[in-house]
Amino acid sequence: MKHTLAPAWPPDQPLGIVAPASPPRTPERQERGLNALAADGYSIHWDPGQLTSHGYLAGSDKQRAEQFNQALTRTKFLMALRGGYGCLRILNRIDYTAARRTQGVLIGYSDITALQLSLFKHAGWRSISGPVVVEWGEINAAMKDEVRELLEGQLPPPIEGLQTLQGGQCTGTLLGGNLSTIVRLIGSPYLPSFQGALLFIEDVNEAAYRIDALFAQLKNAGILKELGGLIVGTFTGKDINDERSRRDVNEIITGYAGGHTWPVVTGLTYGHFFPRRVLPIGVPARLTANINGGRLDILEPVVHPRFSRNK
Repeated sequence: MKHTLAPAWPPDQPLGIVAPASPPRTPERQERGLNALAADGYSIHWDPGQLTSHGYLAGSDKQRAEQFNQALTRTKFLMALRGGYGCLRILNRIDYTAARRTQGVLIGYSDITALQLSLFKHAGWRSISGPVVVEWGEINAAMKDEVRELLEGQLPPPIEGLQTLQGGQCTGTLLGGNLSTIVRLIGSPYLPSFQGALLFIEDVNEAAYRIDALFAQLKNAGILKELGGLIVGTFTGKDINDERSRRDVNEIITGYAGGHTWPVVTGLTYGHFFPRRVLPIGVPARLTANINGGRLDILEPVVHPRFSRNK
């Protein structure tokens, strides 16, 4: 898939709010997030009347897919209302032909990882693994600035101070997000190639033995042998300390990485918490890991930098 960069975000371009997964847990978080986006200068396009909540889904599969596809026709810049669950159910309903014409950017993380990776594979989209709408009223200014700078076509500064688990250096496409969501894409037509890629991961409420199982599936599917490097974020939640399976996550990862020569770093401030790092998806990057620590350099912007928000 050819990757054509979208132009940088201009002030008159609306931010389309999409709900491909779960509804907000409370209407108050949704309103606080929408109000905070407006206060930060984003013009919002959001029509909640297109959706009828279905339990843990923000609407029926048809409604959520249609709402996303309609948003594609209005703007190049989309932000997910919330993660949760549901993107896997609508990947076959997305209008990838329209997405290829639009060449947009999708902001979100967690369950949104599935849609971001599928859009990368089938439409060439570069995305932003960053806050969802319901978080916007709660995150700090640094996270907001990182999103804005990526939308404006700026290159983020290097991420330094990572801990080396396995040394080496590699340049490749930066892909990743929620680990369990990535593994659920294996065997489907929506998972992109990880040949030479730099994979970044995080997860929440996964006990150590389940993290082991996720890596076993990456190994059995042949993905680990394809990687160019691995960047380990944070695994959070009560299940990580499950007494029945308590093991150090780094020990598990080192065991699976040991048969490969690619670099592995940990300590990336990225996961289901904030403040956390905001990361681009689908851009060339370079990972360096040595005895002095690890460093991640982003080599290309998410969007075309020739337009400035101030012009």
